[in-house]
Amino acid sequence: MNSTFHTVARVHDPRPRSATPSSIGLLGIAVGLLTLWLLRDSSSLDGATRSTVACLAIIATIAAYELFVARVYLRPSAGLASGALRPLSIVRVELRLAALASVYAGIGSLYWLLPEYHGAFYNPFWSLLGTLAPYVLIAAPFYFAWMDRHQRETDDAYLLWARFLFRGEHPANWRPVREMLAGWMVKAFFLPLMIVYLSTNADHLNASLTAALNAPFSLATFRFMYDLSFAMDLMFGTVGYLCTLRILDSHVRSAEPTTLGWLVALICYQPFWSLISNQYIRYEGSVFWDNWLISMPLVRVVWGTVIVALLLCYALATISFGLRFSNLTNRGIITSGPYRFTKHPAYIAKNMSYWMVTVPFIEPLGWRAAVTHCAALLAVNTLYFLRAKTEEKHLMNDPEYREYAEWIARNGVFARLSRVFD
Repeated sequence: MNSTFHTVARVHDPRPRSATPSSIGLLGIAVGLLTLWLLRDSSSLDGATRSTVACLAIIATIAAYELFVARVYLRPSAGLASGALRPLSIVRVELRLAALASVYAGIGSLYWLLPEYHGAFYNPFWSLLGTLAPYVLIAAPFYFAWMDRHQRETDDAYLLWARFLFRGEHPANWRPVREMLAGWMVKAFFLPLMIVYLSTNADHLNASLTAALNAPFSLATFRFMYDLSFAMDLMFGTVGYLCTLRILDSHVRSAEPTTLGWLVALICYQPFWSLISNQYIRYEGSVFWDNWLISMPLVRVVWGTVIVALLLCYALATISFGLRFSNLTNRGIITSGPYRFTKHPAYIAKNMSYWMVTVPFIEPLGWRAAVTHCAALLAVNTLYFLRAKTEEKHLMNDPEYREYAEWIARNGVFARLSRVFD
């Protein structure tokens, strides 16, 4: 009787719909990795170019599904109509283009003013920017023209911003403008980092794959899986920041509203992370897991396998977003993939892997050094805990997230474990 009750309960408690199914993300990453594989021997292409082509292949694959199968532009959240709602207004299109140009000019000025962006580190980003800029210039007028006729909301954030800048008209509601500008600031900060990391990772992935093929079932295999996990994560991170388009229903619905939320997110990335970690929260010791377990080969294999599983979970969490991955913004609620088990699979897997990779509790220099490294890693864990909590508070403004959070409270992995031990 009790078993029947639980079966009925599960049937009547379906998981809320995901903004995109994880299976489409898996198809996208398969296409992206295949593209990288096919381009691996192209001596004329550097890592930045190969990874860019792979990302474009992912975008093409997932966008085709979103547009022609799921038809996401017809969802209420997209705010678009299948047919034209009004005649085309060249004036409105021009104003939106001027608003977009002002955003690009503002971001370009920040890049020019901040010394961080002057070094060779960001060369892959500048290269990609130079490649894509002509296409954006050509496509933007056509995109805004289509949007002008099909968007349900006539006075969108771009139009409000342009009227304020060029006509001095103050919007009755500043929120759409703030959300639009915050979304662009998120993209301006994270997109260069994703592209730089991905271009570097593409070269590492080639080298680690060669090493793994030459020495199967060795530490080289772990290194390849490690690089592969981060390559998948970075590809979908890059794709997410490139594809903030309403026609794909992947636009920014809202941005993180609190200073704390921005602070704990940005501190985990360069240039802030190297400044903080080197001085205050350096948790890596003189021993890592592979050296620690060198005399116990069986335990070493099991330990490394668990690390790879955690990293793959971390990557799969990002892949589940499809075209919608982004820090500090809500671009649609994901309930598929690892998110069917917990609200923060990426953070949980990532933080567990930190402990298993760096083993801060093992330190030849003595227990004091071990305690210091453990305390530093606990500080890192606290940063991610605060990120999770600020993100939850932000997303709870979305009724779809509230529904998902309630479902996880009933059906998530921790809820099921608590019922087992009750």
